[in-house]
Amino acid sequence: MAVIGRIRKRVGLLIGFVGASMVLFILGDLVTSNKGIMGKNNDVMGVVGGEKIRYPEFEKKVETLIENYKANTQKESVDQATTDQLREQAWSMELNNLILGKEYKKLGVSCGPEELYDMCTGKNVHEQIKTAFTNKQTNQFNPQDVVKFLKDLPNREEAIQKQWKSFEDAITDERIAQKYKDAIKGGIFATTAEAKANYEETGRMVSIKYIRMDYGSVPDSSIKVEDSDMRSYYNEHQNDFKQAETIRKVEYVTYDVKPSADDNKEGEEWLNKKKEEFTASTSDSLFVNQNSDAPFDSSYKGKGTLQPALDTLFNASLGTVVGPYFENGTYKLAKLTNTKMVSDSVKARHILIKIQNGDTAAAQSKADSLKSVIKKGQKFGDLAKKYSEDPGSAIKDGDLGWFKPGMMVPSFNDACFNGKKGDMPIVTSQFGIHLIEIMDKGASSKQVQIAVVEHKVEASQKTFDKIYQDAQKFASDNSTAVLFDSAIVKQGLNKRIADNLKEGDKNIAGLESPREMVRWAYKVEKGEVSKVFTFGDKYVIGKLTEIKEKGILPMEDVKDKVSAEALKLKKAEKLIEQFNTKTAGATTMDAIGQKLNLPVTPADNVTFSNPYLQGVGSEPRLVGIIFAMKAGLTSKAIRGENAVFAVSVEKVTEPAATKDYSANQKQIADQRKQRSEYEVFNALKEKANVVDNRGKFY
Repeated sequence: MAVIGRIRKRVGLLIGFVGASMVLFILGDLVTSNKGIMGKNNDVMGVVGGEKIRYPEFEKKVETLIENYKANTQKESVDQATTDQLREQAWSMELNNLILGKEYKKLGVSCGPEELYDMCTGKNVHEQIKTAFTNKQTNQFNPQDVVKFLKDLPNREEAIQKQWKSFEDAITDERIAQKYKDAIKGGIFATTAEAKANYEETGRMVSIKYIRMDYGSVPDSSIKVEDSDMRSYYNEHQNDFKQAETIRKVEYVTYDVKPSADDNKEGEEWLNKKKEEFTASTSDSLFVNQNSDAPFDSSYKGKGTLQPALDTLFNASLGTVVGPYFENGTYKLAKLTNTKMVSDSVKARHILIKIQNGDTAAAQSKADSLKSVIKKGQKFGDLAKKYSEDPGSAIKDGDLGWFKPGMMVPSFNDACFNGKKGDMPIVTSQFGIHLIEIMDKGASSKQVQIAVVEHKVEASQKTFDKIYQDAQKFASDNSTAVLFDSAIVKQGLNKRIADNLKEGDKNIAGLESPREMVRWAYKVEKGEVSKVFTFGDKYVIGKLTEIKEKGILPMEDVKDKVSAEALKLKKAEKLIEQFNTKTAGATTMDAIGQKLNLPVTPADNVTFSNPYLQGVGSEPRLVGIIFAMKAGLTSKAIRGENAVFAVSVEKVTEPAATKDYSANQKQIADQRKQRSEYEVFNALKEKANVVDNRGKFY
């Protein structure tokens, strides 16, 4: 059964591997469409290449992934975030099957029984098979163990046979996908001419001098942008405003649920009732753990490190209780439980052994062995460099330097401050097993241990109801866009904005699980006001402000951006006119600089492959013009991204002469191969006209 457990884990890993491969394909935004789907076919959640993905069948596949996940992780339930991830994986698998699966069949790419058997027992055994069947005692893999398992498989329970079938299917699918990818990559190459051009483009460097006339030097108020200017810019740059999928913009107000004055009073009264019990308690740690919203803190604190409310306890008698006092939304009682002389700092070093696969005993055994070796004369620092899994301190012989109380995790802190110089305690923390050497200790001073009972004040049901009524009144009184906007101003409410919402989005900053509002935004018309949504401790009312459909956005939707770009163009025209007027007759950069009263700036090692100028930014147009110029020439005014420029080419350094462009050829081919998986799938996906309606179901 141990092998079956390992196979079950391998199945999960393989599904994850295949899923990860698909993610490489599906990096681009999924093409979405919401029209013509939800009529009589109201269970259709997607269409790929004309084939419908129906909700019931899809959910069965999701449930299978969920059950596999539970089996692999030994969990009885799955949280919402994991469910969402598994749904995303199921969708990726559907796309992979419907898009790439057709390609595999069309090309005849397959993995037959002989090849599968070879992957299990032959010369090319799959790595997951090796991992599942490696003998833990000998750490060796024997193909005969797989053969024996397969011969015995018909006699095993049906569940085990299904697990093995899933395992076989996974490695078969992986092999087919790999063959397809390898076939594509095998046909990718770069020509010698391309390699030569690349060699020259990356190796040719230019030294220049330039003058810049920044757009910011022209006040916006001095430029008038006409509607015709904006329309002209929009018409010439429509592809810049092309949108891959529909998005929504929602404006909303929140009614935050916070404890009322009555809630605060009730919290204080509850703690006042506990004060007498706390004072009489003989087991303060137990009392705190049973009654407090925070566990007992056993650490000791020095003078000057206590909160102001606790200063009196430093010189009080044991058992003294102060409070209730209010701090960070919480009422507290504090009791002085102990005092002692503690070093104000400790110098220590450690060797960290991480706990692998939950095997604490193995990590503890290793730490014990290292301690034994050190006591026999081995140097702690040498072993720290070799074995410690804390790289930051390992290179310094494990030395952590000096630290004060509370700077380390509790178990580590207590071992260091409770021990004495030269001790080598071994402790466990969330990071693993620590073998510690206490190297030195600072001067001792009085420290106090204080037990604190915390009672966090929370809103009562009465408070929730009152705030909900306020939110409900706002929603009912302001059910139109005009009333919504007016009420926000009149009532001084804080309007928030959720922009660029996609149909499948599940998150809005500051809201807990706001999926319901996203779905609402895709069901209503522009200007509609929502009902009251409940998201955690907030009541939310939204107004759908914008609908931006897939495709080229109307100019009205991108007016601000168009206006800014049209303004920049008119500033460029004005600066170019100034340049031409003021620099008439000037033929050198120095002369142009003097006439414009602007500095001449040098720039070396400019390359065509990198359109970035240090101190300026990305200037592809300027760099393109530079590489079309010959040495010694000075340009006219050039409209750039950030400014108007004039430039002179001072020197062109050509790359060393060569006839061997093989390195560039390989680099270009490798880059294309790396992009091939993503780009091939994107091309097939576009051809398949993928329709994603998941947002209507989840």
